[in-house]
Amino acid sequence: MSLLQTLKSAVIRLNGDRNPIFDVPVARQKAFLESLPEPKDLLDRSYAQYRCQMMLERPILRVMYQAAAMLLLPVYQRQLLRRPAPQKMQTADAVFLSGDCETILPNTLRREFPSLYQAHGFECCSLLRKEDMALLSTLRRRYPSAFYFRFKCMVKLAMYRYQYEVYHPKAMIVDEEYSYTSSFLTEYCHRLGVEHIDIMHGEKLYFIRDTFFCFDRCYVWDGYYRDLFCQLRAEPTQFRIELPPAMQPWDAQGVEKTVDYTYYLQVETPQMLKKIAESLQKLRKNGAKVAVRPHPLYSDMEIVRRLFPDFEIEANTEIGIETSILRTRHVVGLYSTVLYQAHINHVPVVVDDLTDPERFTQLAELKYMMLSLHHTLLSEITKSIDARR
Repeated sequence: MSLLQTLKSAVIRLNGDRNPIFDVPVARQKAFLESLPEPKDLLDRSYAQYRCQMMLERPILRVMYQAAAMLLLPVYQRQLLRRPAPQKMQTADAVFLSGDCETILPNTLRREFPSLYQAHGFECCSLLRKEDMALLSTLRRRYPSAFYFRFKCMVKLAMYRYQYEVYHPKAMIVDEEYSYTSSFLTEYCHRLGVEHIDIMHGEKLYFIRDTFFCFDRCYVWDGYYRDLFCQLRAEPTQFRIELPPAMQPWDAQGVEKTVDYTYYLQVETPQMLKKIAESLQKLRKNGAKVAVRPHPLYSDMEIVRRLFPDFEIEANTEIGIETSILRTRHVVGLYSTVLYQAHINHVPVVVDDLTDPERFTQLAELKYMMLSLHHTLLSEITKSIDARR
């Protein structure tokens, strides 16, 4: 494991009990966002987004980030400048620095850039050229004490430089509007003569992590998200509206409705899981067939199996998400992209307002799109069951 990966793991552990989306009040986020001046260029946009993200962090972590970056920045800069040019030279219309391009990349981009290289593990592939130092020097002059900001920008620039040296693409494609380096990297791409394109990947809320960003193009799923990002002061002319394959209606032929309710777990505590199990037991005892789908990354399977012994537990390795959604008569959850996928495929959505009522209330303040679309509340269903007893 590299030093950067070790630091990332440490940060994740330190933030393990915290979710800034819900822990920092929307009113406080909005007040801070409105207090910032209008950025004068792309570098200013990145720095403004950085300030928003640091506002969300614990003070002790801000100090740790700065101290670590102050030590690492000159060391890594020297190392990156010494790295030789890559030996293997290829060409590609675009480099995709993200996940599965087959499902999340809009078809428009697939047609526009038919020769597409998908980078895997690209964090290990990075270098700096002497000509890159001019832009990094500009950062140093403007933001001399923002060591963490400058360090992260340098590291990401070095990753882009490597991909450019190997493939000489027309475009760099990412799903990183959440990264405060994004606007800075747009400026860097312009200097290389490369287009910088972003694609939406995952549900979005009013969250000042996603402020101020600017790409040459940013593909979003719906005009709702464009308006939301504009409220977060992202550059307004960059947006294009297009659903990727993963978010388009699927072919339901041959998929039978074999489950009445499927609950899609996210990041729940054992106490929350217990409440979910209690709600689902009411549905099951009323004659419904209920399935539970754990999150592939966040769910503790030992706890899930213990708390949901009477339910079908879907394994994502055995049942794909498309089949899972299409075979159920109701999709249940609180805050998940799956709910929007179900809506697109005309599968009724049930929003869980029972497990964490406070968080459910916050979702309205956070402008959660699903609450503006047709849905049923889990409390309405359970109350209907209780009334018939």
